[in-house]
Amino acid sequence: MGLNKKTPPQGVPSIPRTTSREALLVDGSDAEFRRLVHGLLALSSRHEALRDGHGARIGLAGPAYSILISVLHLSPVSVSGVAEHLKVSGAFITAETNKLEARGLIAKTRDPEDGRRVRLDITAAGRALLAELAPHQSILNDVEFGPLTRAEFRTMLRVIERLIPAADRALELQAAMAAGEARGAA
Repeated sequence: MGLNKKTPPQGVPSIPRTTSREALLVDGSDAEFRRLVHGLLALSSRHEALRDGHGARIGLAGPAYSILISVLHLSPVSVSGVAEHLKVSGAFITAETNKLEARGLIAKTRDPEDGRRVRLDITAAGRALLAELAPHQSILNDVEFGPLTRAEFRTMLRVIERLIPAADRALELQAAMAAGEARGAA
């Protein structure tokens, strides 16, 4: 990794750049890239807090709410389909859907085409709970995403959909690098 091209004042060490991609540098500096990353982290934590609030309003933890609304939109759907949609493990979805099933919010049935698979459907009680939440959720979504124009919304959606698989690849690389360092240290 290279160093910032701007020369720091004498006696102050230069700050290593956190990216080397020219498209992410402005005048050789990664300062705006770091602003973007920190902004994404701030937005993510706030959006997660809003999600948790949606869940709490209907008596669910945030992740359970995300699963329930995903089943509503994807239904009928497999456990692996929900896991892929939410970018989490199938084991996590299985554990959480067992709780949602126990509360009568989703139903699990055998997939008629592949009896080894479980199919998830939302129940009338699950639909009613989400319908009760929808007006409250709509107000908050309108406020959270209010600054976006239609064009910005569509651009943001395309960018996010491209960044998620790239982040998955970065996570895989990070794990491989850590495993290599652990082997080297042993």
